[in-house]
Amino acid sequence: MKYIILGTAGHIDHGKSTLVKALTGTDPDRLKEEKERGITLDLGFASLDLPGGNRLGIVDVPGHEGLIKNMLAGVGGIDIVMLVIAADEGVMPQTREHLAICDLLQVKKGIIVLTKMDMVEKDWLVLVQDEVRDFVKGTFLEKSPIVSVSSKTGENLQMLVQELAKLSDDVAPKSSNGILRLPIDRVFTMKGFGTVITGTLLSGTISTEQEVEILPKGIKTKVRGIQSHNQAVSRSVAGQRTAVNLQGIEKDQLSRGDTIVSAGFFAPTKTLDAKLDLLKQAPRGLKTGGRVRFYNTTQEAIGRITLLGKSTLAPGEEAYAQIRLEQPVIVQHGARYILRFYSPMETLGGGMVLNPHVRRHKNATMQESLKNLGMLEKGSFEDKLGLLIAGKGLAGMEEPEAIGTMAADKQETTSALASLAQKKTVLRVDNLYVHASHLGALEQRVLALIKQYHKDNPLKPGLDKEELKGALKMRLSIKVLNMTVDGLVKKKQIEAEGSKLKVPGFKAARGAIQDEVKNKIVEAITKGGTQPPVREELPTLFGIAERDAKDLLKLLSDEGRTVRINDSLHLDREVVEKVRADLRKFLEGKKEITMAEFRDLAKTSRKFAVPIMEYFDSQKLTQRVGDKRVLRG
Repeated sequence: MKYIILGTAGHIDHGKSTLVKALTGTDPDRLKEEKERGITLDLGFASLDLPGGNRLGIVDVPGHEGLIKNMLAGVGGIDIVMLVIAADEGVMPQTREHLAICDLLQVKKGIIVLTKMDMVEKDWLVLVQDEVRDFVKGTFLEKSPIVSVSSKTGENLQMLVQELAKLSDDVAPKSSNGILRLPIDRVFTMKGFGTVITGTLLSGTISTEQEVEILPKGIKTKVRGIQSHNQAVSRSVAGQRTAVNLQGIEKDQLSRGDTIVSAGFFAPTKTLDAKLDLLKQAPRGLKTGGRVRFYNTTQEAIGRITLLGKSTLAPGEEAYAQIRLEQPVIVQHGARYILRFYSPMETLGGGMVLNPHVRRHKNATMQESLKNLGMLEKGSFEDKLGLLIAGKGLAGMEEPEAIGTMAADKQETTSALASLAQKKTVLRVDNLYVHASHLGALEQRVLALIKQYHKDNPLKPGLDKEELKGALKMRLSIKVLNMTVDGLVKKKQIEAEGSKLKVPGFKAARGAIQDEVKNKIVEAITKGGTQPPVREELPTLFGIAERDAKDLLKLLSDEGRTVRINDSLHLDREVVEKVRADLRKFLEGKKEITMAEFRDLAKTSRKFAVPIMEYFDSQKLTQRVGDKRVLRG
């Protein structure tokens, strides 16, 4: 059995809901207000089993011009559109707008139904059929069947069912091998069950007890129960209308526009690149900076548009554009969308999402950006994926992100990744993929940093890998850094000794020269007593670099030739022990000491007295009480 989604379209009061009820026995108008006013206000749902075994899930949409927002929430996942036109009225404004929207969304299959045939003469019906055939010329419905029916008398309803069965045979089934994606179009509470959502399962499967994530809100929960076409099931597959009972979620936590997904594959976005086609019948053109409403599946978000390579777009023209949204959405490469003006809310066009996660384009590289967007629109699946990975720079793209970015089967994406890696277009480390074009520049940058480090730090054995990552000052995965370092090692351009990296043949400037400088530093510190030269003075005194001064002081304290008081101050060990003994004797007699008294006791200045006293505090000889020190314990 194939599961297929059919959506109605057409002007208000042309009989869409009445037709659905006549076909299925289910009244899609579920709201009290809808029944009282006799018009459809929100999405309605029904199902129909077709001859041959396929099952239609029917989404009935409102036809009022003020309810296009609700209509758009229903047509995002449809396979077949049933364009309903009343025989007594013919083509009307919302007939045109609904058809334009379906055309922009690239609905592939459709059927035209002339309702209320019982209210017109046969000659009139023929005229209306001719008018409709002219109206759909040049659209995806150009060669679609036209069926005239009467929902009131039932005339030709079986003929319509047969035509729907033929269309459904030609519809390619949605992929159950994809990643779970279920846009929510309705949220309600059912007594005894709790929160229930409904939606059209666009890809993948969903099962009871499955752990899922609800984006963009980031809520994680578990599936408590599932219904599909009014039957309790343990599993629902792509293409089915699905109701899901969620565990531990309150109704007010969710809303239309949220999406149930498998965790780890999707990330919300507020900036995306897209191909934009402006409708020929758009009421006016569009300028860069214009405020718009963005629609995809059941999502609606307000944003601003930047036309790329031009500043204005006239009705009927096309362009690449960047859309910056005020609310996050979940979209994939290849997703279809609709744009409407922010106010008044008129449909202006739509198109295809090319890159769901982007940064602002720079004028200096605009031509390259336009070229890349052309590839993302028309290139092969593999080329598109490679380009999206390249756009991530040295941060790379992990396999789950690649699968979530492309609107395709998981297997198709993983096969393309494997092919790109085999061709060395991208390089793979575990599940991370980085475009090869970025690695060459990174290798040269790493090599240059290591050489510069040797020049600046001749006494050190090499640059630590963690220091290297910080020195690169870029968003960089440690996996990519390891890949780069390993590549340079294999090419014998650098050597690795533990975590230290160096160029081949480099040796730290130790030996006689280093020992001579160390001896001079020790001599100066010893001679200085409690007022020796500090680290900042050593470069001038001995003609060494500031980093060398720090390194040599550390070596001297490690060797036990000096005592580190702090990073700047080191003392001779005998001097420290004498001050320690004098301080203990003083405190044993007088019990407490002020900083001024300690300064005189140590025969130093306040500049040195403070850090020396703090050193003795850290050694747990003394402790501070107010402005004085006493013996600890």
